[in-house]
Amino acid sequence: MTEQARLLDIENNREITKETDSQFLFEYQRAILLTLRDRGVLNETQYQYAEENLKKQLKQS
Repeated sequence: MTEQARLLDIENNREITKETDSQFLFEYQRAILLTLRDRGVLNETQYQYAEENLKKQLKQS
């Protein structure tokens, strides 16, 4: 028997924006980049380039 994830409840429902949640968005986007790298969609050079761009965006916000 396999277990499946399911949403039980939503708390503190609010819009996530770059202005109010820049660190969260950075970490979320970085996690996506790491997944793409781990799956072979991005090579290490592409990943590093994308991560540096994310860091620059975080500093600007």
